[in-house]
Amino acid sequence: MISFSRTATATLLVLGSLTACSASPSVTPGTSVPVTPSGAASTVTREPRAVAPSGPDNSVPAGPAPSKPAGIPKTPTDTIPSPGWTEGTITRGGSGPCYGLVTFDGVAYAIYSDAGTTLAKGDHIRAELTPAKLRIDCGAGIPVQMGAIQRFP
Repeated sequence: MISFSRTATATLLVLGSLTACSASPSVTPGTSVPVTPSGAASTVTREPRAVAPSGPDNSVPAGPAPSKPAGIPKTPTDTIPSPGWTEGTITRGGSGPCYGLVTFDGVAYAIYSDAGTTLAKGDHIRAELTPAKLRIDCGAGIPVQMGAIQRFP
């Protein structure tokens, strides 16, 4: 009999708590319900801000008017200046058409020449170089075309 009274008491407690949970007002779907915070509410104070005046005085930036762009350049800006006569050592030789040259300043040139000149690696030369007009890959260095050449012993 003791077990029956304990079971009945436990059942009543569970039903009572379920009834208390469902005692809150029902909410229809699609409406929002305010949630009360569980902790103590803190008050937030804000500093008063200066309000900027609205109107034409605030809508136009102060200062001089922007200048117009200079326009299209009169001459091409992507041309490589001609090195002119350059002296150095051949790093990639052969009978052409591609050679390698390193100047005494350490600048590397990838030289193209269709003249069929035979140059050996290590030769000391002075050559007239112009910017390459053909897109031929002659290796590492600034692509140039060789005109006249002088050899040194």
